[in-house]
Amino acid sequence: MKNPYIGFLGGGRPQVELANRLAEEGFRVRAMFLKSPELSPQVHISEDFRDDLWLCGTLILPDPVCLRGLELNAPFWPAPVDAGQFLGSIGKGVLLLAGEMTPEFRAAAAAREVAVTSFSAARNLPLP
Repeated sequence: MKNPYIGFLGGGRPQVELANRLAEEGFRVRAMFLKSPELSPQVHISEDFRDDLWLCGTLILPDPVCLRGLELNAPFWPAPVDAGQFLGSIGKGVLLLAGEMTPEFRAAAAAREVAVTSFSAARNLPLP
């Protein structure tokens, strides 16, 4: 696989737990807009999403993705995050898994031609 990392964009405790579990299983995990002392040392915490986003073949967003509008659900990040800023950097062929999406997020993803798979539709997809 060209981009072997699994990236987490934002989220709270459920994303921390899943990132840790995947890292313990041997997956290479990158956390963007997700900073917690509970993250495993095996999970790389990115200070700037542009350094790591391109490495990820799979990206996992929180549920819900945004708190309102395009504000990413990222309670462990010190400042509000505009989800639109990373949508334009997601490459073609990346599996983007997302929870409940606001109309603004759906519209921004569609405008940038970013395919988003909802968690409910992704239940039968294998991990890379």
